[in-house]
Amino acid sequence: MDQSFATKAWLEWLARVRLLTITLILTVGVVWPQYVPGLSPNRFFLTLIIFWITVGILHLILLRWLPRASWHGGMQVAGDVVMVTLLVYLTGSQESYFISLYLLVIIVGSIVFSRRVAFFNAAVCFSLLTALTLLAYTGKLPRTSTALPPIENLRTWLVMNLLGFLAVAYLTSLLVHSLRSKGQELEEKREELLSLQDFTQDIIHSMRGGLITTDLAGVILLLNRTGEEILGHTGGGALSGNQRVAAALGNRRTQRLCLQLSGPYGLAPAGAGGGHQRAHGRVGTSLRRDRP
Repeated sequence: MDQSFATKAWLEWLARVRLLTITLILTVGVVWPQYVPGLSPNRFFLTLIIFWITVGILHLILLRWLPRASWHGGMQVAGDVVMVTLLVYLTGSQESYFISLYLLVIIVGSIVFSRRVAFFNAAVCFSLLTALTLLAYTGKLPRTSTALPPIENLRTWLVMNLLGFLAVAYLTSLLVHSLRSKGQELEEKREELLSLQDFTQDIIHSMRGGLITTDLAGVILLLNRTGEEILGHTGGGALSGNQRVAAALGNRRTQRLCLQLSGPYGLAPAGAGGGHQRAHGRVGTSLRRDRP
């Protein structure tokens, strides 16, 4: 199982969705037979649903109790396959209106597991459905369907289900593989961006000259270590927050304001070892100590 993708948060979400789905199944199983003449729910239907809800709650408890265990995904998918198989059998085998739940289990397995295991999960679902249907058809299990279809129709129905299960497993695993690849690429780009950001910060704070950067409203955004020493402030927080300088660093009023902030130090005028720059909504300037 791909642990980077099947995270604890995803499994908890899956457990909650399972409980919601079981509630919908219970509603359909109880309400639907009332509007279909001659259709009545199996006497074990309600017992199975209650047991399935209990298992779903147990999954949530185990996720909270053992969050680092690697078998949560496999146990949940295996439990769903067994429960869906029993539900299909109790509601009429090939006549059941819950066969599409197999597709949901296959989709979940394709998300949680690798592509090979996803196909194996689809094959297990089809094998259980086929075995259950044939055993009921031959009389080895009590028949829950209202009528027996011709063997040719049953064979065609099984082949269609096989193709549908494999197609869903293939398409879902293909989509998930593409999403995982994009996620890995984004993570690599993120690591590169963080490394570049750290490298840029190291360069800025290693400069021999002071550097101060503000936005266009005059709020100080960045002051490197040398700038802190020049201005006589340490810790970086002294020149942040609500202290402002004017947006246009070239006028005299701005230089007087910066002189008040810097005490015995001042701004280096453009062309004299310093300068200022405005780009992308920011204003930057170099600082130097005044010569005696």
